[in-house]
Amino acid sequence: MNIRIVLSGVIWLASAVLPAGLRAQAKTDNPSVTAQLDAAKPILAKIKKDAAELQSFSSSSGSGWESHAAVLTRIKEDVNKLQENMRGLQSHRTVASPWQQDAIDRVTSLANDLATNMNKAMDHLNKNKTRPTASPYPEYLKANTQIVNALTEEINGTIDYGENKSKMEELEKKLPE
Repeated sequence: MNIRIVLSGVIWLASAVLPAGLRAQAKTDNPSVTAQLDAAKPILAKIKKDAAELQSFSSSSGSGWESHAAVLTRIKEDVNKLQENMRGLQSHRTVASPWQQDAIDRVTSLANDLATNMNKAMDHLNKNKTRPTASPYPEYLKANTQIVNALTEEINGTIDYGENKSKMEELEKKLPE
């Protein structure tokens, strides 16, 4: 009977300690997360440029639906590349530090919002070819611009935070105890 109690205690202790041990591995920052975020920056720059171009189309009535469709197609291709990048980023989530995990969640959420909104804009344009700038299309375009700006800021802020955090940790190591 004592062996059962001891075995139960060992199993309980192992189950209590093991998850903490696994979490301890993810305490340090993962450079792969930063690399994935860096890889997203040129994609976002292209989306940002095209989103601004689309917004300029929506303010003038001279652009036909074909012009809108061409730019939307370019953006959709870039959003698909961004989604691929976000899947790579998510694959690093389990080995990222806690603050990086939070950043991954924020960034992927914004990227998903961008993809959803882009699809809405494309659907609207496909259904309204005779009136490409009819409401709510301009609102979709404005939202795309806002989301891509927020996503760019979030990624830049995350990278900056990681760099500053590393510098601070290095400086702390140099302090006398």
